[in-house]
Amino acid sequence: MEAKPNLINLEITSILSCAMLGVGMLTLPRGLTEKATTTDGWIILILNGICAALLLILLVYMLKKHKVTDYFSYIEETYGKWAGKAICLALAVYFLSIASFEVRAMSEMVRFYMLENTPMEVTILALILAASHLIIGGIKPIAKVCILFLPITIIVVLFIYMMSFKVVDLMNIKPILGYGLQPILKGFTAGQLSFFGIELILFLYGMTDKKLNINKGVLIGCFIPVGMYVLTYILVVSTLTIDEVTSVTWPTISFIQSFEVQGIFVERLELFLLVTWILQFFTTHMLYFYFAVKSMTHVFHNRFSTNLIILVPLIFLLANYAKDIGDIFIFSDLLGFAFPVVLVILPFATFFVYGVKRRIRQ
Repeated sequence: MEAKPNLINLEITSILSCAMLGVGMLTLPRGLTEKATTTDGWIILILNGICAALLLILLVYMLKKHKVTDYFSYIEETYGKWAGKAICLALAVYFLSIASFEVRAMSEMVRFYMLENTPMEVTILALILAASHLIIGGIKPIAKVCILFLPITIIVVLFIYMMSFKVVDLMNIKPILGYGLQPILKGFTAGQLSFFGIELILFLYGMTDKKLNINKGVLIGCFIPVGMYVLTYILVVSTLTIDEVTSVTWPTISFIQSFEVQGIFVERLELFLLVTWILQFFTTHMLYFYFAVKSMTHVFHNRFSTNLIILVPLIFLLANYAKDIGDIFIFSDLLGFAFPVVLVILPFATFFVYGVKRRIRQ
């Protein structure tokens, strides 16, 4: 059984940021532009970020008020043994699905840009087994990997973006609010794939050092990805324009491929972005894989390592189920329906029901 880890703010920040910086950043400009049909997607992202930050503060307050030490036990105490186990099992399916989606999307990108002749099954299995090696050690080793990978990602991405300024034309994102507020409202939910990961605070809270001001770590962990999303959207749309952004699968990579840099040891920088983003895909996959195992362990009260072994083939099969990239994006849309349930509906309903039951006992 994993000992109580007592995560600190730096670990919370790194875990939340890495969980959010998965497949979303590479596809975000396309999905958001398609939905809003204007170049005002950066405004939508800022508004989404503010809403996410306020929601995170509220969720932390709710968990603190009920002194939650384990979210799975909190659910079971609220709804009863069997209903609680059913909800926890549904959460395990949710985590398993996202872990499969991330590893499959990552493998698609690797096959398309790097290892065209390598069977996708080999890439998927290698990544799942690498994640399993870290997961068996618990959340602390995962947090250390996130702390290592996050600054590397930020530095590499900002360096590449700095090199792109010569091809960026900010006139392409004008006029601002040229079509009023309707596109903003229409596209408000389009960027939610990029906010997958913030719901993990519900499950991380019980692992934190309660003496710390966790709001600080949570907010920084949310705003780092949001800042990168806004910058990415502005640069990609300013360079490629709306028509091209909506016609390519990975617009952020297409943006990097649109310019060359003279005078350094490589002229094409997309390789740096691809390698960096493989790390982010990996950490996101690993985090959801870990919580899938954690959910199963709570439901069946068996060994953590046993559930890890059971879920490896399940993730592998689910990741290989999609036939092509179109199926993967359909899968992401389906996950988009479950996301607000896990992030908003379940925690608020649980808070209300638990509060009512506690008053009745008193």
